[in-house]
Amino acid sequence: MTTIVRSAPAGFASALAEIGRATIHGLSWSVLVATMAPSGSILAAFLGGFSGCLIGDRLGRTRLRTSAIVVGAVLLIAMVAALRSSLTHGSMLAAALGPIGALRLAGVLTALLVAAISSTAMRAGSTRKPIYAVFELLLVAVAFAQLFVPHRHGAINRPFYLADWIIALGWDPTWLFLFMGGTATVFGLVLLLREQRYGRAVVNLGVVALLLAMIVVATPMLGMPPPPDGGGGLGLRPEQSDGKDGGREKQERGGPTASELEFRNKYNTGGSRVPVAVVLFHDDYSPPSGVYYFRQGAFSQFNGRKLVVSGRQDIDNDLIPHFPTRLIEIENAPPANDNRGPLETTVALMADHTQPFALEAPIEVEPLENPSPNRFRRVYRAISGVLTADYASMLDARLGSPDWSREQWAHYTEAPPNPRYLELGTEIAEALPEGLANNPIAKAFAVTGWLGREGIYSLKNEHSGADDPTASFLFGDRTGYCVHFSHAATYLMRSLGVPARVATGYAVSESARQGGSSLLLSGGASHAWPEVYIDGYGWVVLDVYPERALDPPEQPMDADLQRLLGELARGASPIPLSATDLPRIKELVRRVTLTAGSWFLVLLAALLLLLYAGKAWRRLAPTWAGAAAMPRLVYRAELDRIGEVAIHREAGESRESFASRIHDRLPSFAPLTMTHVAAVYGGHVSDPRQLRDEAANVRRDIRDRFPFWKRFLGLITPWSWLRSK
Repeated sequence: MTTIVRSAPAGFASALAEIGRATIHGLSWSVLVATMAPSGSILAAFLGGFSGCLIGDRLGRTRLRTSAIVVGAVLLIAMVAALRSSLTHGSMLAAALGPIGALRLAGVLTALLVAAISSTAMRAGSTRKPIYAVFELLLVAVAFAQLFVPHRHGAINRPFYLADWIIALGWDPTWLFLFMGGTATVFGLVLLLREQRYGRAVVNLGVVALLLAMIVVATPMLGMPPPPDGGGGLGLRPEQSDGKDGGREKQERGGPTASELEFRNKYNTGGSRVPVAVVLFHDDYSPPSGVYYFRQGAFSQFNGRKLVVSGRQDIDNDLIPHFPTRLIEIENAPPANDNRGPLETTVALMADHTQPFALEAPIEVEPLENPSPNRFRRVYRAISGVLTADYASMLDARLGSPDWSREQWAHYTEAPPNPRYLELGTEIAEALPEGLANNPIAKAFAVTGWLGREGIYSLKNEHSGADDPTASFLFGDRTGYCVHFSHAATYLMRSLGVPARVATGYAVSESARQGGSSLLLSGGASHAWPEVYIDGYGWVVLDVYPERALDPPEQPMDADLQRLLGELARGASPIPLSATDLPRIKELVRRVTLTAGSWFLVLLAALLLLLYAGKAWRRLAPTWAGAAAMPRLVYRAELDRIGEVAIHREAGESRESFASRIHDRLPSFAPLTMTHVAAVYGGHVSDPRQLRDEAANVRRDIRDRFPFWKRFLGLITPWSWLRSK
């Protein structure tokens, strides 16, 4: 007779690894269910995943086909769905428990059964072929990914149920998310470990722990990962580029600033919702336009195709030239009069920028100490001369500055030689009322108003390949984004003799402040707009507001995140602590500790309950087993009893060799072993009475040869049966 030895993980390390895998399954299902089901379902999902993993490991070692396991799992899940529907739609149980009770029961059963069935199928497959372990990894990845879906786009205050209590203690919740991400990584690696030797498995896990520790240590030194690029096409932030602009030209990069605006057929909005800076207002201010404009760069020199940064020293010197290392006074700051008033702001950058920016027209800028180096790249203070006069008062003012030279006037009024710009500009100006027909400032307002009515805002267009992208936009379908509108407005104004330029930075609606003193800027707020110079006012924003848009409007940033980052920029705790706050914080810590301890005890109790249930099932299964399964189940039950007194079959050892090795201690086990082997591998039909007698002899030998205390300890050890094989 040929003896067949089935390979199986052996020893304490394998049992520990199996329990570890089952725990990972349970925790993953718990996390997956946590955001969409009540707490009872979370525990049920853990129990289902844990037990399903253990069952799947056994099922994978049977002769049942993998396809049958998969099809059976699908059918069982369909039956669970039908059961859930019947429980919540007019069943007698629903009538007895009430709608809320029925929903809760259905949720608990669904979580338990779906987790158990799915984990059984996944574990059975990965037991047979390592490639199927990818489904277990996918379970872990999906569970933890959906847990942190609200955390995307830099929303460090979400998910609320994880971040709130950390923020209340004044800590940065990002560290919790880094830790949990590392935990998910460890879970995935544990699922992939196939090492059978205990020592090497410990070394592998030690290396993983060391790598995670290095990440944790390196993060404070290197800082948090930078936000993805948003608005890079406007030159606000550094970006990697192929050097092409619509396939026609290369972007000039002679230094840290971008010298050109790019016309793109499809503007990339990746990272548009990611916070890139937070601005703190030290005084209240309501802009006349209802929009806060943070100017970073200006483009005023016509290069034959578009506007670029001027190389002249006497042009556009009202910008902040570089990031301050000391107090900087802006050379051509706006005049101090009734039209503009000073406003102090603090700007904290969460992403690298090519140049600093400030609200409208900066007067002076100085660096500040960074209150949170792990969160912010730079922090600086800016005092700006913000516009306080209304736009109607500008109609009586003069264009340009009386201090400008003829060359400066020519620079700011140079337009493309295409005569269509002048023709269209004249046509727009002629539509003005008779009293404003010769007013150049009114003509500038008329240009932006006309473009707002006639243009269509869209990030997708077909103009970048043209010799003059602005002409293609303006005299074509008039569909484009801010770079097209700002260039078109500037060219039309210049054709009418109005000194104008294109400015870039961020534009955010006043309503986005939501009553607070901080304003969060995202990549989606990057913008380009036209400006005109008016004597006594300086450079004034005359933006175009298209009435038609093919793209959905940007949603406001999260108010809680805006407040949190504002507090971090101030260097304060998100919830400032005082003597009166300490009892509340202590109570919060006590509740968190009790909750964590309670969950740990519940999970531990559930784990022990599952282990005892498995042990009892294996012990009682021979009682109602059929004749065909009786030899295997009786042998397994007695093998468990032998394991309780610390006698185990070694890896690769046949059942007959094992019985021979322990013959001096348990001579009655050899006949039971031969009966089992003959029935399973030889097709011999065993007599149930004979099997029970042989099992009784084994139990008698155990009682006679081992002390009571050892048998009792083995009996109450819930995991003793995991080593039986």
